[in-house]
This record gives sequence, C-alpha cells and structure tokens, in this order.
Amino acid sequence: MEPLTSPKITIGIHCLQLRTKSMYINAVVDPDAPTSYDSYDQTAWWCVKTQTGFGPDREPVGPDACCGDRCCCSL
Repeated sequence: MEPLTSPKITIGIHCLQLRTKSMYINAVVDPDAPTSYDSYDQTAWWCVKTQTGFGPDREPVGPDACCGDRCCCSL
C-alpha cells in the first residue's frame, strides 16, 4: 500500500495523524482544467487518534492548526 499523501500536508511540518478523504482517493487534479471555484477550503479533516475533527487536546484539526506547536502533534 502506498503512503497517504495530500498536497495540503507537508511531512515534517504537519502532524502525521491528520487525515482527509482525498488521501484515500487515487486521483490527480488536471492542471489544465479551469479553476472556476472559490478559494474557500471545504475539506473535512480528522485526527487518526480521536477519529473526530478535534485532536486529543480538544482543539480543531486542519493543516493550519496541526503543526509542531501542539502537544499532541506527531511529526
């Protein structure tokens, strides 16, 4: 099985326990397709440890929140 990846997560910066559904889909976005959508991120994120949208520290999870400065972060 290939490791889970996402273009929104950088190994060494974001927590390894952070997940999104797009990590389980083997698809590539067409770079030539027109981008007619807004920049609002509608991605649903969850923590592997809690299986919810909140980490073990009871704070919301996401690529902007799950970085090395949290006590529960696994880099």
